[in-house]
Amino acid sequence: MTDPSLAARSAAVPLRRLALALVAGNVAIIVVLLLAAGVALRAGRASEEVRARESAENLANGLAIELGAELKQLDNALATIAMRVHAVDATQADGRAEIERSLAEQRSLLPQVDAIRIADEDGSVRFGLDAGGAPVSIADRDYFHDAKAHDGLVVSEPIQGRIVRKWGVAVARQLQRADGSFAGVAYTNLSSGHFLDRFKHIALGSAGAVSLRSGGLRLITRYSVIDGAQEKNIGTVTISEEMTRRLAADPERGSYLTPTALDGIERYTAYQRVPGCTLRVFVGLGTSDFLAGWRREVAQMAALLAVAIATIAGFSALLFVQQRRQVTARREIARLAQEQSVMLDNEVVGMIKLKNRTSLWKNRALDRIFGYEPHELVGAPIRRLYLDDETFDEIGSLAYPILATGGRFSTQLRMRHKQGHAIWIELSGAAVSANESLWSLTDITALKDSEAHAQHLALHDAMTGLPNRRLFYERLLYILADAQRRHQLTAVCYLDLDGFKAVNDAFGHDAGDAVLREVAKRLLGCIRTNDVVARFGGDEFALILSNIQDAREVERVLQRVLQAIEQPIHLAGGETATVGASIGVAIGPEHGDASDTLMARADQAMYVAKRAGKHRVCLWATPSTERADQDA
Repeated sequence: MTDPSLAARSAAVPLRRLALALVAGNVAIIVVLLLAAGVALRAGRASEEVRARESAENLANGLAIELGAELKQLDNALATIAMRVHAVDATQADGRAEIERSLAEQRSLLPQVDAIRIADEDGSVRFGLDAGGAPVSIADRDYFHDAKAHDGLVVSEPIQGRIVRKWGVAVARQLQRADGSFAGVAYTNLSSGHFLDRFKHIALGSAGAVSLRSGGLRLITRYSVIDGAQEKNIGTVTISEEMTRRLAADPERGSYLTPTALDGIERYTAYQRVPGCTLRVFVGLGTSDFLAGWRREVAQMAALLAVAIATIAGFSALLFVQQRRQVTARREIARLAQEQSVMLDNEVVGMIKLKNRTSLWKNRALDRIFGYEPHELVGAPIRRLYLDDETFDEIGSLAYPILATGGRFSTQLRMRHKQGHAIWIELSGAAVSANESLWSLTDITALKDSEAHAQHLALHDAMTGLPNRRLFYERLLYILADAQRRHQLTAVCYLDLDGFKAVNDAFGHDAGDAVLREVAKRLLGCIRTNDVVARFGGDEFALILSNIQDAREVERVLQRVLQAIEQPIHLAGGETATVGASIGVAIGPEHGDASDTLMARADQAMYVAKRAGKHRVCLWATPSTERADQDA
């Protein structure tokens, strides 16, 4: 016969293969989709970056041309002035007047400059000053020395003017005498504000910026759409590493993508050298502008991919669920076959099929549990397994109405072994048809014995076998309630051994344990069967004397207890130990009705016995009684 478990495992193999195939297929499709989307998005970003680079380069190139034209205009004006200075005698009044007229004429043609001035070969400004103005020298300015050394247009690093006190750049040209010797410098200035006015009108988007830097990369002016015009960084060299690398590779023109060093905003920046000088224009367009469309495309692509992946996963899950249902059905069939096989071959749980409470078949475990031979129970009434007719009828009346409604009946009861003794059985049954039922019977005798043993351990002292404090209180409550109904007296006694510590110290704890066990045995020998003796721990014991007549009867019983305890105890090592006891007594209801009250007063009486010299019985007395005794 085919092994049902093997059939179930075989049925599961195609399901695992299908799951692996679906997962692998889904992963492959998703990877392809992601790669395709990545390629498309990468191409889209590259296209946007090219567009941004071209836009930035066009702006930078156009602006550089404009600034170059403006500087060319200034150069022409300075060259014209240089020619007139060369043509006149600056030492004569007429010559000086002609030079001033020439400066004024060129100044009127250049509204973007504040003034045009001339300094002599020593750097002292001789022409272009306001009337009555203080003397000024530019001998310490770098552009003066550059103009002296070069015959051409010179543009300075960003400086703050000494006359107009504005930041900007100086534009200078060398002056020569007729003999070609150095005669001084004609110069003018372009303020940072002038460049800002031009930059503000450039279309830079929402996060763009444009700046002008000198040949030494010092900031001349900068305009940012976000921050506006700022002067705090003019004259400084605060640039990114990427700018440094690009300028090293190509100082004339180039572009790069990096966060701007001055504000941390990522921009695509293009730079262009201004024709005819060392100035460079930098135009940056924020990625938030030129990548906005691409980022919308990314979001749309992500949404489409999510829908596609969810659709593929959903279809795969549906296919897998359908296949799993088929496999589950095959597994269920295999499971039922396996259960039947286990039921028939089981050695632990007894199984029996009944018709009208008569055995149709059963398994070997049932024979083993009840001690029957394999053929003895086949066709036999089930009554022989019950202890008595009452239990047989009770189970029938309880179980079969439940089985008739399709329910399952279960209980625990004691049934009869073939040898006649009772065994505990876990009984469970279910209907197979209108007249037939299937029952399982499990031997739980060992479990019940274990539970009883555990219950005993929970309520008894492990050393002496006496009831412990918990069981003592339970029995005390019961005895007090019964005594109240019967109008009887009950004595609660608290006993503490005298001299027990000396035994422990002299002979050891094993000897002490032996003494406790012997004392427990002697206590049991001194009381009646309806009385209770318990050990609370250490050398403390408690007694309940029920149905007593009066205190004298209690006194007689406890004197016997004292005499029994004080008898010598022979130890296993040949030694002899002797102990005594102090006993406190409280009688209910005379000394109280509640168990806690009686125990507390018995404990108090025991301490009175200790203080009175030990080895005695002391009955609890009210404080007034104690004072009367002391007065007597």
